[in-house]
Amino acid sequence: MEHPKFLYIEHDRLRVYHNGAFHENGETKLWSGAIVPLSLLNIHTLKLPDHLSDEELAIQVEIRMFEEGNLSSDEEYTIDFIRHPMATESSVLVEAFALSHAKAQEYFGESLAKTGSIDRIVPGFMVYAALYPAIEARNDLFLYWGEEEAYAAIYQDGRYIAHRSIETLTTIAVETGLDLNKLKFFLHTKGLVEENYSSEELNKYILIQERIAKNIERVVHTINHKRGLFGLSGIDRCYLDFEGKAVPGLEDIFKAYGIPGLIPEPLTHESTPPDAIHDALCADYLSQNIPFNLSPYPRKAPWYARESGKFLGIVGGMLLSVLLAAFAVSWMLGSAQERNDALNEELASLRQETASLSATLKKNHAELKAHQAEAAARREEILLYKGAEETAVLIRDMHTARQQFLLDTTAELGRYRLGAMLMEQNGSKSMNVHVVADDRKRDDIAKLMSGLYARGYQDVQTHEITLDNDMYNSLVKVTR
Repeated sequence: MEHPKFLYIEHDRLRVYHNGAFHENGETKLWSGAIVPLSLLNIHTLKLPDHLSDEELAIQVEIRMFEEGNLSSDEEYTIDFIRHPMATESSVLVEAFALSHAKAQEYFGESLAKTGSIDRIVPGFMVYAALYPAIEARNDLFLYWGEEEAYAAIYQDGRYIAHRSIETLTTIAVETGLDLNKLKFFLHTKGLVEENYSSEELNKYILIQERIAKNIERVVHTINHKRGLFGLSGIDRCYLDFEGKAVPGLEDIFKAYGIPGLIPEPLTHESTPPDAIHDALCADYLSQNIPFNLSPYPRKAPWYARESGKFLGIVGGMLLSVLLAAFAVSWMLGSAQERNDALNEELASLRQETASLSATLKKNHAELKAHQAEAAARREEILLYKGAEETAVLIRDMHTARQQFLLDTTAELGRYRLGAMLMEQNGSKSMNVHVVADDRKRDDIAKLMSGLYARGYQDVQTHEITLDNDMYNSLVKVTR
């Protein structure tokens, strides 16, 4: 099947992608797309109610990104997000991304000087969605190792749910003291199998194995973290996006971190050279009609499709009508003097009609401005109400948590008939309890601590128990 040409933008390099192959032929007006490095993005994860509409969710995401996502109020950003339904809660996990216009201009400036627009910009870990449904939708892990960027992407039933940055090949080469090409050669041919290395190379093997293991440990930690959030049962397959080649022995690293039987398979792409496979996957995804987009440089519509163009068309039509009428009047005056009075009356009527239309246009414009101002005020009022409602919920939840904290501690004190000189709460997360007991109840202080552990508190500690006038004193610190 013949696919249309697509302009793939890689930083300052432009290439035309067509049917799995790249060409540098200078066609700059094609539909275009680019991958943005993770280092240029502000990424923040939010938990929001699942009943919000897409428009309400977008408003909340933008507000929270500026409040919590380290965005500067002095900069412009393009913000988009991915909505992740959660397995066991009536909430959604929102992964929000913000691209600074200043950083985008610095990174894509040379390409923009040639093309003028970039239709779509996305982070690289999203591109593996293009592989489905060519492969069966299962729980998959994709590992991309590049010279300037590297990451792991986790897909559940063919849908992206998480990513994790890992060390690039350049970083690993520096840490192991190897030339970049030598590192690639070792990984492709000898991998992480000790027997494949000579005695002189054994030190390099140890360094490579340590760096790769640290990165796999990060990936496994992310997988385990997502199990509870998304009900992830495990990883069925692992694909290695590394110039179409495998890394022997990588499965042993996964096994050492608790994922046995996971054998990374190299990703390939038909009719594409090994060093261009990742770019081909990116171009395949970008050329699709996807809703996510971080581009601050969308293609401008033709002038006649813009609002200004439509207005000029209306004005031009009116002017053309007036000119045609004027020419008709001139011709009629020249051909028949006797019709002069009738033509003068028609001209006056046209002028009156034009004045009426102009007054109507001004009135409609004023009404439009008034409606726009009213709508803006309503939106601001809605945001204020929502903010007040959310603040009230937070205060209520915090009060409930502190009250439960106090009730649990009091219940345990009463259970062992222990007294407390002081119960001091530090927010809803910790409490200091000054416990007093006679010399027969010293062991009951330990039982009190065990009872609090049993109620689900994370940490219960006591300072040295002191004896004062046959009474034991102890400061018990409880952390939720």
